[in-house]
Amino acid sequence: MYSNIDWDAITIKNNFLFQETLRNKSLCKQLLERVLHIQVKTIRYMETEKTMKAQLSSKNTRLDVYVEDKDGNVADIEMQTTDTKSVINYDERDEKTIIRELPLRTRYYQNIIGTNMLRKGMHYRELKKAYVIFICTFDPFGADLPVYHFTYRCKEDCNLQMGDLTENIFLNVKAADKTDDEELAAFLRYVNGQKPDSSFTKKLDEEATRIKNNDDWRLKAMTLDMEIQDMKKRIAKREREKGKQEGLKEGAQNSKIEIAKAMLADGMEIAKVAKLTNLSVKEVTALA
Repeated sequence: MYSNIDWDAITIKNNFLFQETLRNKSLCKQLLERVLHIQVKTIRYMETEKTMKAQLSSKNTRLDVYVEDKDGNVADIEMQTTDTKSVINYDERDEKTIIRELPLRTRYYQNIIGTNMLRKGMHYRELKKAYVIFICTFDPFGADLPVYHFTYRCKEDCNLQMGDLTENIFLNVKAADKTDDEELAAFLRYVNGQKPDSSFTKKLDEEATRIKNNDDWRLKAMTLDMEIQDMKKRIAKREREKGKQEGLKEGAQNSKIEIAKAMLADGMEIAKVAKLTNLSVKEVTALA
């Protein structure tokens, strides 16, 4: 199944390769500095695919690259693509559906980051900055901007910020030529498939290439892909079985209705028809 994989064709857009590449703390730090335009202090810990939830009954969420600096400020970096050529393809929904859901996903991510940041007994003022960054291979808002940077602002006075310490940033790799920030433009071009043309993107590409050529990484990638495919098959099988059960129930209900109609046509009383067919008196009355 995987003997014909063109590993060289896999790019940084590949979610699994992206996560592994940003395990390099230096590269991750440089990326954050280019996106946020701030000096990022030493990253204290790093996790890829961090599973988080807001509370016991909440939906589990996997964050692609979750980093925290030594001051407790947090950034979640997500690669969002609709490229179906990738070996690892987590999301096969159409682009319009993904675009419609992105703001809602961002809202949920910020909620669970805040919940996990604030442990029992801590005060709200102990919350730190939280950035959610989506690197999109499509234009997420249709305004042809290279960067969409959102913070909470007062509707009556846009200069007045709420100050909740959350920022949501969406990068549009299709609009790399729209920004005057050459460092950021170089990164967007690179993600969009062009050759690396800056010091940072060359280092990023070297690391991604090293990882792609690593047999252990390839094995992990193939194993994960097989697990995902198996999961999809199990879900599809479960849906088919559910459909069969619903079909059997619908067929049995239709049979009851046809029998009831025949009984009514022979002049049988409604109450008796209901008793014999296990239909309600209301259902039989509607057939009369």
